[in-house]
Amino acid sequence: MNLLTLYLLALSSLFPGADSGVHQPGNDALQPGEWLLFEILDLQLTGPCYDVAFYQDDIIFLKSGEEALYLAPIVRPDPSYSRPLSANSDISCSPAALSFSAGFTRGYFTRQVVGNEQEYMEKIFEMSIEDDKVSGLSQVSISNDPSRTLHPAVSSDGSLMVFSSDRRPTSGGLDLFVTQLTADGWSQPVNLGESINTSGHEWFPFLDKMNNLWFSSTGHSGYGGFDVFVCLYKEQEWGLPQNLGKVINGPQNELGFSVHPQKQVALFSRTWTSEPKGMAIMLTLNEEALDAAGIDGVSARNIVLVMQGMADPASQTSPLPPAEPEMQAEPETQTEPETQTEPETQTESIVNADPNPVVFRVQIISSLYENSFPKVFVDGKSYSTYEYFYLGSYRITVGKFDSLQDANAFKLRCLDSGFKQAFVAAFRGDKRETDPSVFK
Repeated sequence: MNLLTLYLLALSSLFPGADSGVHQPGNDALQPGEWLLFEILDLQLTGPCYDVAFYQDDIIFLKSGEEALYLAPIVRPDPSYSRPLSANSDISCSPAALSFSAGFTRGYFTRQVVGNEQEYMEKIFEMSIEDDKVSGLSQVSISNDPSRTLHPAVSSDGSLMVFSSDRRPTSGGLDLFVTQLTADGWSQPVNLGESINTSGHEWFPFLDKMNNLWFSSTGHSGYGGFDVFVCLYKEQEWGLPQNLGKVINGPQNELGFSVHPQKQVALFSRTWTSEPKGMAIMLTLNEEALDAAGIDGVSARNIVLVMQGMADPASQTSPLPPAEPEMQAEPETQTEPETQTEPETQTESIVNADPNPVVFRVQIISSLYENSFPKVFVDGKSYSTYEYFYLGSYRITVGKFDSLQDANAFKLRCLDSGFKQAFVAAFRGDKRETDPSVFK
């Protein structure tokens, strides 16, 4: 066993739940997690993006200090050997939000533009690539609306694009949509449905050469933060999401999973919500373990099949139940009104003598990032949100009510509008009130 392999095997011990990958004598039934080697890429990533992606025989990363996209060879992922993605344009975007057609002659990426209200909005752009130069930068037609449109993933034949958006209809948060390339351009996007989308975020879709869909989500059952899921593509449709398991996923955020179209190599990034740090991770097959297990068929030595083998079929379940159920103190059958009967739009109590009275808000979703949802739509109407930080993420609420009855009524409207994790939370000032007696 050479020093490089020992180094990679030692790195794999940094990942909770991952086996070392060393084949033990007498152990002929290796698990898929033992067939992988983990390498933390030393690309000096300091944010704002820790994700990476493939481009031909290189890895795309956002170079620290320049915020421009650079390429480093897969065989030597070191910034000392890197070069700019483009010789004529300083393109800056999240690397895992890049996608390329077969032949790498056309690229799709996410760029922020200034919206009608002078706010930055993500939109999908396309570009032509020839001789390390880009040209023809233009906004994709499906992006020409008021919604956020980001993280494009194009199929290998260029006929399909899956992307994230908060456009309607939505299950809440950012959903995955699909569009087809026709003679008239990209077709009207279609929501991938509630079996894939949740009231959380579905981010960074990726389509492998078999059109299997890989993405990160906060809304499906997992290990914490964003987890990576896969939906197998059969008979022109995607199956239910399967969690890749604890070999890949942990309590942090796993983002931007992708597989090289020809090489047996995969990439993803891991970030921490509580502190600004992250790492890019490369996965390769543990050839020594495969040799020891007698797995020598070319089809068996396929990293996509290994990753699919790690996926947990038992995770093919419905999205997560309402967030923080232990904190939801009001019973579902609560219908009795409080003594106050102010209308829904009332925002301040004028009869409560308490100088810091309890108010009720409807919590609809959580986000890893501050100010992700300054406004939401409920029953087709726009509402400003109130956000607070709790247990490592930002919790987004709508409305402010002195009456629990009014808050519960508005909760039902939120549920009907697709926010399936909606529940009523109590506050004193800007602090969450957890005393169950306030709901009685």
